[in-house]
Amino acid sequence: MKKITAVLPARNCRQDLYRCLSVLGRGKTVPDIIVVDDGSDDETEKMIRRHWPAVTYLSLPAHTGYAHASNAGLRLVRTEYAFLIRPDLVAGKNCLSRLLETMEGDESVFCSVPEFRAAQAGKKTGKVDRESCADRIFRKAEVKTFFPGTDWKSRRRHAVKQIIAVPDGCAMYRMSALEEIGWMDERHFDSLEAFDLSLRAALHGWKTAEVRGAAVGCRARDGAGAKSALRQQLAVGNGRYVFYKNIPAIMRLPGLPVFAAVDAAQLASFVRRGGLGSYKTALERGHALCSLEKDRRAALGGGVGIWPENLSDASFLGMDEAAEKMYPLFLSEKEPVLAGRLARYLRIQWMLTAELPQLIRLLV
Repeated sequence: MKKITAVLPARNCRQDLYRCLSVLGRGKTVPDIIVVDDGSDDETEKMIRRHWPAVTYLSLPAHTGYAHASNAGLRLVRTEYAFLIRPDLVAGKNCLSRLLETMEGDESVFCSVPEFRAAQAGKKTGKVDRESCADRIFRKAEVKTFFPGTDWKSRRRHAVKQIIAVPDGCAMYRMSALEEIGWMDERHFDSLEAFDLSLRAALHGWKTAEVRGAAVGCRARDGAGAKSALRQQLAVGNGRYVFYKNIPAIMRLPGLPVFAAVDAAQLASFVRRGGLGSYKTALERGHALCSLEKDRRAALGGGVGIWPENLSDASFLGMDEAAEKMYPLFLSEKEPVLAGRLARYLRIQWMLTAELPQLIRLLV
C-alpha cells in the first residue's frame, strides 16, 4: 500500500502537467496521484484519460484559485502523506523518498520542503513531446546538473534544516497534522498559502523542514521566485493577512525591523514596475481580508449560525457566480493568543529574522 498521494492543482498547463506526471512516475518512490483541474479549457481531461487512466481526476466547474483547488484534492487523499506540487515543477528522482524519510524519522515534522533548483527541461512546443518533457530530465548528466544533492548520503549530517518561510509550489504534508491545524486558507487564492500553513503549524508545535537531497526543478527561463503582476499583488495583501492571523500585535513590535524591511522591498519592487496604484490596491485588499476575518469571528461569536462568504469582493478577483458557489472548503481563523505559546512566538520571530532574505523573496 502506498504512503504518499501527489496532488496537482492544474489550470491550462497541459504541457507542464504532462511533464510533471511523467517524472513522478519515474522517481524512486511512485505515489498515488490526484489531478485537480481548476477550470481548464485546454483539453487537460482528454490528455489525462489517454495517458494516465489510473490517475484520479477531479474537474472543478470554474476557476477557484490554487488554495481551493488544493483543498479539493487534499480532501480526497487517503494515504498518510500528501505531496502537493505545482505542475510547472519537476520532482527529482530522490525527492519523494527523501521527504518521506524525513517525515518518518521525526514525528514532529508537519511539512517537509525540497530545495528549489532552476532547470531547463527542453524546448516547449505546441504539442506534447514525450522526449523533451520527461526523458531528457532523467538522463544521468542532467539529473546531476538540475537536481544537485542526489548524492545526499555524503551530506546526511546537514540534510535537514528547520524553516518557516516556506515557498509555495511543492511540499509534503502529514495528513493527520493537516486535519489538526486546518487546510489551506482559500482567501489566499494563489499566494502564501504554504507560508500561512507553516506559521499555523509552528503555533501548534509542529516543525517544517527543508530537506537537502530532495529537489524540484523549474525552468530557468521562468525565473526562480519570479511573480506575475497578479501574484505580486496577492503576496502583498496576503502577507498582511498572514501576519494578522498568526502573530499577536504585541509580538509584532520586536519584529518591526523585519516587517519594515519587507515593506520597503515590496514598495521598491512596485516602483520598479511603475505600479504604485497596484501597490495601494494590494494594501487595501490586505486590510479588507483582515477586516473580513474580524467581522466573521465577531458574528460567529455573537451566535450567528451562518456567515455568508463573498470572496470575490474580499479578494478583488471578480470571480463569477459558479466559482462563488463552490466556496469555501476551508477558511482559517485568527489564532488565539495563549500564554503557553510564548516560547513558540519567540521562536517564530527569531526564525523570521534569520530567514529575512528568503522572506523578502517570498513576499516580493
